[in-house]
Amino acid sequence: MSNDIADLTAFEPGVFILLNDVMTGVRKLARVTDDGQAYIDLDSEDCTPLPIYTTLQPAEAGNILGWGLYLVDHHPELHPAWRTLCDRLVNSGEGVLTYNRAAHWAFVNRTFDFDKAIAAGKAESEAVAAGRKVLDDMARNAGGQA
Repeated sequence: MSNDIADLTAFEPGVFILLNDVMTGVRKLARVTDDGQAYIDLDSEDCTPLPIYTTLQPAEAGNILGWGLYLVDHHPELHPAWRTLCDRLVNSGEGVLTYNRAAHWAFVNRTFDFDKAIAAGKAESEAVAAGRKVLDDMARNAGGQA
């Protein structure tokens, strides 16, 4: 990957994006930072934002509100279950990224079971955290700070 600014992609700040995770080899949901050119992929206070490189194939994923509006417009019969699920996810005590990953999983799979959705959200967050740990360890071993 180049550090050339031309290789960066910008998104609306605060939106969720899907992009390739180079440490795990999977697509992950992340939140775009205030500058629009970086993302946060962990719920921790000390998560270092990473640049949104075009080579990571980033794509806007939307957000809970947008996913819900899509269901209202295209599958209104599913919206009550969606609304109930989202209320439970938001009040689950999980971090914002984890419950949004759970909601995104539920939206994509049209499965609004709380236990399945939160398990999927937690699994993705755990995989991202494991990949971040590898990245942080590499930086630390190279003499940088992680």
